[in-house]
Amino acid sequence: MKSKLLVVLLISAFVLSSCGSLPQVSLGNSGAKVAEEMELQELQAEPTEAVLPDNGAFFRDEFDGDITNDWGLKVVSGLESQLIWEQINGKLRLQTLPPNDTNFIFLNTKHTYDDVIVTAEVSDAGPLDATMSLICRASEAGWYEFRISPSGYYELLRFDQYLRDDGKNAYTNFVEKRVGSTKIVSGLNTNQFSLSCVGSTISAFVNGEQLYWEKRPLAVEDNSYSDGTVGFGMAGYGKEYDLTFDWIEVSKP
Repeated sequence: MKSKLLVVLLISAFVLSSCGSLPQVSLGNSGAKVAEEMELQELQAEPTEAVLPDNGAFFRDEFDGDITNDWGLKVVSGLESQLIWEQINGKLRLQTLPPNDTNFIFLNTKHTYDDVIVTAEVSDAGPLDATMSLICRASEAGWYEFRISPSGYYELLRFDQYLRDDGKNAYTNFVEKRVGSTKIVSGLNTNQFSLSCVGSTISAFVNGEQLYWEKRPLAVEDNSYSDGTVGFGMAGYGKEYDLTFDWIEVSKP
């Protein structure tokens, strides 16, 4: 048992030493303020059913270039040393190590938006209780966040920094709990998911279809945050997780 543990620790140390880093980068007038205020860290960021518009992308990142040019890391929970990331064949692979619960988000360090749609394609290699997240309107005050899980559940959340500063749970779940949806392809598969932030309406899509909650299209009204940067990430519960972001796209509503 001791020899097996030693092997695992040696392998983890080798992987960590081989990974890249996400340094701080200049953001220009607004970007630098976002990075500084949000403490982005270095790595050693009656409704009717809607459809996703095709109005063109602000940008699309297929992770075939140096991600340190456009993204910074924010550790919401866990330790930075628990995150392993690497770019492989135009994809971004994210792995986490136990024992702490983790929540890592990558925030764009170049642009801020008011009305925006963020979409990503993700693949999971297990375990199935990890969550993949998309972020919009992120600032030092907070952000909106949409999570899906390979187990077939989703959450639509708001993060408020003032609650965290008071030692409270910073997340408010607009759907009150984790909700199951057959639109999510469960298991070790690939999904596309989108977070739409337009005016005061926050809505979520999976594989091109709007989610439903309580038999109605999921579209919540909230005016806490009007603009900010965008991002993506992963969260887990003290296990070794392994998932991949194939690409992320930020588009006009």
